[in-house]
Amino acid sequence: MRDFAKDILISTNLSLRRNIKGYDFPTTMTYDESLVIMDMVRNVFGDRLVLLTDLDDETIDKLISEMVLSPDVTSKLAQVGLIFEGDTTLVINDRDHISINISNFDLDLTGAYKKAVEIEKVLDSHFDFAFSSEYGYLTSGARNAGTGLEIWMKLFLFGLIDNPKTYAGFEQAMVYAGLYPQKFVPQGLKSYADDLYLLKNYGNYRDKPEAYLKKIEKDLETLVKNERRFRRDYRILNNIDDREVEEEIDLIEKSLETGLVKSLDKMMKALYRLKKYQLLGFNIKLSEDELNKMIKNLSSHKYKENFDAARYEYLMKEMGESHGK
Repeated sequence: MRDFAKDILISTNLSLRRNIKGYDFPTTMTYDESLVIMDMVRNVFGDRLVLLTDLDDETIDKLISEMVLSPDVTSKLAQVGLIFEGDTTLVINDRDHISINISNFDLDLTGAYKKAVEIEKVLDSHFDFAFSSEYGYLTSGARNAGTGLEIWMKLFLFGLIDNPKTYAGFEQAMVYAGLYPQKFVPQGLKSYADDLYLLKNYGNYRDKPEAYLKKIEKDLETLVKNERRFRRDYRILNNIDDREVEEEIDLIEKSLETGLVKSLDKMMKALYRLKKYQLLGFNIKLSEDELNKMIKNLSSHKYKENFDAARYEYLMKEMGESHGK
């Protein structure tokens, strides 16, 4: 499945969110209250619990990118902790007291859900979770209340969605499938690469969540197949003149190499444009690994502003090494 969805399904995360009865949610709790929750979790997991402040920037960036952590996690008042076990990450005091995260499951939503449920059963024997007979499990985000299920999927789509009309059709189809689509815009920015999209589940009051997830799996498989098909025929369907694209690639690469691009917005638009053309078979100077590495590092949370001198220096260094190879 990994190869089937490669370069389309960028990242996936399924989480079950729970809060401990009798305590404020992390969105309103004090720092001292967060320490109480942390001690309760530490009594169960011991030294497997690590603090967010002990993690390096690369690990935090990866977890934010995979939507395991919220984008503003490093600026939260509460003390945040994590427990790692393979592709499973328990997060303490981010948006909810506990979130059970299963990442990078590709299209196997039911498998990820079953794994999260088994972990939740173990936790339920240690904690009294906040629950309402009317609303189900209570969460800081009202849309997650009910089962407490939250699914995020980040997709790179350029074959299937190439104008506002097709995006409107995509939105309608996804809403019908039980997913809320939106264009991906990182925290603090107004725009980003045009071809990045997020899908999130909605409606957590379904009696049979596994049946709902199986339907989503089938719809996503169809989505990925159609994106593959449209990518294959992209140059013909859009009457692409290869010489014009090669000219655009040359202009993008020169703007990056000569330092004309200084903002994160412009950097990401340029790099994802190159990624798109690379996937369509055009030659670019950066290898696939180099391109993905730059996209990942340039969007690091350690860069605090859209215009950041350190980010610009990193871009110049990487483009200089690439140009000189």
